Amino acid sequence: MGGGTQEQSSQPFTPAALSHVPESLRRLRYGPDTAEQNLRRSITAGILIEHADGSLGLPPAPKVVSSWMEVPNGPPLDCHFLLNAGFDGIYGGAAVPYGCRECYKVKVRLGSLRQLMAAWKLGKSIPCLSKWGLDLGNPYSQDVYAGYLYATGLDAARVLHKVVRAALDADAALGPNVPLTIKRGCSKFESALGPSDRYEFTPEMAQLETLLRARFVAPATKGSSMRTIGRWIQAAYQIGDDTYLDLTGGKPLRPPSVTYAP
Repeated sequence: MGGGTQEQSSQPFTPAALSHVPESLRRLRYGPDTAEQNLRRSITAGILIEHADGSLGLPPAPKVVSSWMEVPNGPPLDCHFLLNAGFDGIYGGAAVPYGCRECYKVKVRLGSLRQLMAAWKLGKSIPCLSKWGLDLGNPYSQDVYAGYLYATGLDAARVLHKVVRAALDADAALGPNVPLTIKRGCSKFESALGPSDRYEFTPEMAQLETLLRARFVAPATKGSSMRTIGRWIQAAYQIGDDTYLDLTGGKPLRPPSVTYAP
């Protein structure tokens, strides 16, 4: 997965974001093409935008209501850069970014909106970054509701797992039957590249990402907690999870339709 083979680029332009990157790094191969070719292709395809000043960014995103509530009890993640400029861009989907090598998550699988609300509240008392919300739109998950708590390294994730397990077990609204697992990085990586315990990383990847990160402008993120909860309620209603009534004062989201005898 890491690159070591070099190849002269015959493509017409070098992305300005790579102008300060040594040719020896630009020519490293990730998948069938070099890092430079991969990045050029992602810019041409509109996956990344190259600005006039030579910086990289993401194309304008449609305005959608977030499915997630973040609990910022830890340093923020760098996923916009690592996923878009790294995995999709310079590695062409053929290598897991070096910056993701120590990313582990404790995943909480939740069975109802009532449990999600309880777990989100619980997550605010755990000293790590976490997010809670709808996993329904995640093509790599079969869960409707979930929480993800982030740790650096597998040992730290195992400690965090014990902390979260004890907190869940002691919560009357959750308890010992709530499933809890440890996973590494994004499921997107495993889907593309196979088991996460076989990922490979090289020092050259670290150099590439450090140089490219300096030219990447992450998008500003801003969300509304009330709108996100409204999205949770809508999803619960659509799948027949009537625990959403906890949040509407017992009032149904929609009046029942009139039905007629056959």
